[in-house]
Amino acid sequence: MGGGAGGGRAARALRLLLLLVLALAAVEYLFGSILDASPLRTYLYTPLHNATQSSLKFTEKSLQIWPKKFPFTATEDSTKNLTHKATNSTSNRNSSKEAANMTRQSLADNGSTPLLITKLMDGIKNMVTTEDGELKVSEPSMPLCDEMPPDLGPVPVNKTDMELDIVDKKYPDVQLGGRYSPPNCTARHKVAIIVPYRDRQQHLAIFLNHMHPFLMKQQIEYGIFIIEQEGNSDFNRAKLMNVGFAESQKQKNGGWQCFIFHDIDLLPLDSRNLYSCPKQPRHMSASIDKLNFKLPYEDIFGGVSAMTLEQFTKVNGFSNKYWGWGGEDDDMFYRLKKVNYHIARYKMSVARYAMLDHKKSAPNPKRYQLLSQTSKTFQKDGLSTLEYELVRVTQRHLFTHIIANIDERS
Repeated sequence: MGGGAGGGRAARALRLLLLLVLALAAVEYLFGSILDASPLRTYLYTPLHNATQSSLKFTEKSLQIWPKKFPFTATEDSTKNLTHKATNSTSNRNSSKEAANMTRQSLADNGSTPLLITKLMDGIKNMVTTEDGELKVSEPSMPLCDEMPPDLGPVPVNKTDMELDIVDKKYPDVQLGGRYSPPNCTARHKVAIIVPYRDRQQHLAIFLNHMHPFLMKQQIEYGIFIIEQEGNSDFNRAKLMNVGFAESQKQKNGGWQCFIFHDIDLLPLDSRNLYSCPKQPRHMSASIDKLNFKLPYEDIFGGVSAMTLEQFTKVNGFSNKYWGWGGEDDDMFYRLKKVNYHIARYKMSVARYAMLDHKKSAPNPKRYQLLSQTSKTFQKDGLSTLEYELVRVTQRHLFTHIIANIDERS
C-alpha cells in the first residue's frame, strides 16, 4: 500500500509540475514583453543562432491499406505530399503570428527557444506512470547496430540427429516464440523467418539448432515461425507461406518489414549471407552443396528467398494453387518480373547452403499449365484470395508453431 501511495503522489506531483511549466509558457506567449527585462528570461530561454523560422518534423506512420488489413508503409510520394502540406500550413500560421506581433518583440524575432521548458519536457517524456500508479523512467534508446556486424564468415554445420526437446532448452537469449533482439544495439532489420512444415520433426531440431546462433550473430531482430499443414491433402508450400506471412504479422506490434521464406532442409554456411531485405527481392540459396554449389538455372527463386513487405504485397504473395512439389517458386519469379523487380543474389562463395537428406515429394502435374497463366492471374490468386482455418498457435521457446488447415472448401 505504501509503495502504491508513494507512486500516486509522485505521479500527481509530476502532473502539477507539467501544468506549472505550461502555465509559464502560456504567460510568456501572451505577455512576452513582461519578461523582456526579467531575470527569468535568463533561466527560461537561451538564444538559438540562425533560427529565423519554426520547422515541422513529420513522422511517417504505417497505413493499414491492404484489403485484409496487412500493414503497409506509406510510399515516399505520399510522405512528401503530407510533409509539403504540413509545412505550408505551418508557414501560413507563422506569417499570421508575425503580423499580429509587429508592435512587440516576439520570441521568433529574438530567435530564442525555451531551454528550461525543453529540458523539463524531455525529462517528462522519459517518465512513465504504470497502471498501479508507480513512476518509472524509460530506458534511453540504444545506438543502431553495425550495417555489417563483426566476425562474420563461414560457419560449421551439424547434421547430427538431435531431440527437439533438448534443443528447445538451449539459447537462453532467445525469447518465447523464437524471438530475438540484440541486447546492446537497435537492430536495423526486423525479419520474420517463415518455414513451411509437415512431418519433419528431426529436420526441425537441426534447423533451430543451426539458425538461432547464425541469426543472433547478424544482430537482427527476428522471429522464427513454423507453419504446419494439417490434413491429408498434398503439401502446398506456397499457400503455407501466405499463411505464415499473414499470421506472423499478427504476432508483432507494427508488423514485420522483411520476410525470409525458408525451406527447413537448407542450412546457411556463411554468416555474411545477411538475412535482411534489400531494394530488390533476394534469392538467398543460390549455392547448394547437393547441386555442386552451382545455380541450376538463372530464374530460380526457390529454397530460401527474401522479400520486403512492399514487394510481397505488390505481387499479391504466392499462388495458392500449387499442390504437390514444384512450380510455386517459378511462379513467384514471374510475378516479380511482371511488376518490374529483378532478382538479387550474393556471390556464390557467400550464398552457400547445406541440404539435409529428405525424401522427394511427387511433382505437381499441373505446374506447367499454372505457370503459363501466372502473368494473367496473379492479381486474383494469392493473398487476396487466401482462405484457411487457423487450428492452433503455440509459442515454444525457439519458435512460434502455427498449425493451419489449408484444404480448399467446396
